[in-house]
Amino acid sequence: MAQGGTVELNYLAVMAAALSGLVVGAIWYGPLFGRQWLLASQAESGRPRFAFPGVYSVALLLSMIAAIIMAMIIHAFHATNAAQGALVGFLMWLGLIATVRLTEALFNRTSLRMVLIDAGYRLVWTVVMGMILAVWR
Repeated sequence: MAQGGTVELNYLAVMAAALSGLVVGAIWYGPLFGRQWLLASQAESGRPRFAFPGVYSVALLLSMIAAIIMAMIIHAFHATNAAQGALVGFLMWLGLIATVRLTEALFNRTSLRMVLIDAGYRLVWTVVMGMILAVWR
């Protein structure tokens, strides 16, 4: 950490990491698992379930927050290469995302297919984000 306990962030790297969530999501919920996700979520194909501009704006803001926090954690753990960044991303996913998502699914009785699709996306996203932030400091 820098003097005074602050972390000097590379805001271009943070923005790239945040945008990676939207890119990974477009691929994950598009050509890779879009049809399965629609079936699992019981969404009607052809009809958007949300207002696109608003949802993507909020998703980008939330992704920015996640990228800033992950950048701080990567800095604290001195992760400086892709493998170390991927490990930090995986551990954040395992400890904070997978556990919460699975607990929610148990209580909400969400289908296992939906949980696997959503948690898989978050796994890829956090690993990619960790790699970007560790390499591009």
